[in-house]
Amino acid sequence: MRARDLSRALRQLSTLLSAGVPLVDAVGSVRNRQLPPALAAALTAVQTDITAGESFERALRKHPSVFPLVYIGMVRAGEASGALDRVLAQIADHAEANARLQAQFRSAMTYPAVMMLVGTGIVVFLLSYVVPQVTRVFLEAGQTLPLPTRMLMAAGQILADYGLVLLAVAAAAALALRQYSQTEAGSRRVERILFRLPWLGTVMRNVAMARFAHTMSTTLAGGMTLVDALEVSRGVTGSALVSDALVEASAAVSRGEQLAPSLSRGDLFNPMVLDMIAVGEKSGAIDSMMTRAAETLDEEVRVNVETMSSLLEPLMILAMAGVVLVVVLAVLLPVFEMNQLIR
Repeated sequence: MRARDLSRALRQLSTLLSAGVPLVDAVGSVRNRQLPPALAAALTAVQTDITAGESFERALRKHPSVFPLVYIGMVRAGEASGALDRVLAQIADHAEANARLQAQFRSAMTYPAVMMLVGTGIVVFLLSYVVPQVTRVFLEAGQTLPLPTRMLMAAGQILADYGLVLLAVAAAAALALRQYSQTEAGSRRVERILFRLPWLGTVMRNVAMARFAHTMSTTLAGGMTLVDALEVSRGVTGSALVSDALVEASAAVSRGEQLAPSLSRGDLFNPMVLDMIAVGEKSGAIDSMMTRAAETLDEEVRVNVETMSSLLEPLMILAMAGVVLVVVLAVLLPVFEMNQLIR
């Protein structure tokens, strides 16, 4: 289920509830609007369950593929506190923030991905077909080819003879790495490596922190306790290491410790987020401070992604220009040498 479709439906439901429309009628009204088939079917089943006497939270829990568990937990808190309309609006804000973050990454990576795909195809075509055809003329003339040309021809011959094998090996290695990264030990080891990278590690940590801050802000404002909010936030950060840190922090808070010192024991959390949490704990407004932290992190991630996008485009162009230059030189060097011999 796309986050934008879900957030739109939840916001409409929140508006109807705040206007005094009963929950069953509000769900039916949203269901009758233009929605994706899966969401419309889920809302139909939810309306039937509510009519039969089940709570809204229990009805939503039967459709985990449509309604994420973190939102279901927040709905439970909203029903308990009598502020379901406000909680649904906060959930919609949370979903929209996640959708914006995903859209930023997609837009930033689309151009480099297309450039890499097209450039790789061009290089493969040049090495496997163009270069051998051009250099064959010089070989038939008995001319000794320069070293760069011979190296490029060897690369093209290897690619022509073993290209499919190399592609299969690369695909198998990528699949094995993906399977390893999905294990408990592998995911943490891969994350440790990625988090240490100079620029990418900072962006990944900020994304995890933004998801954590958004979820904490929404759940706390919806009436959840701090321990329950930490438990819910574990599943939305997208990071196994951050999830482990939240487990330890939840245990520490249960023992009566403050949240900010508990989170600062590791090197994962942004110091700005920790400072805001500490201020929120002292002032008793940790939910509003989490909102500010989430907004600040969103802006930082946006700037980082835009910077990455603006740097990747010229770097990809320079890389492709360098590859083309090498191929052109490998083809033209024998021509230059032949011209010198003729003179």
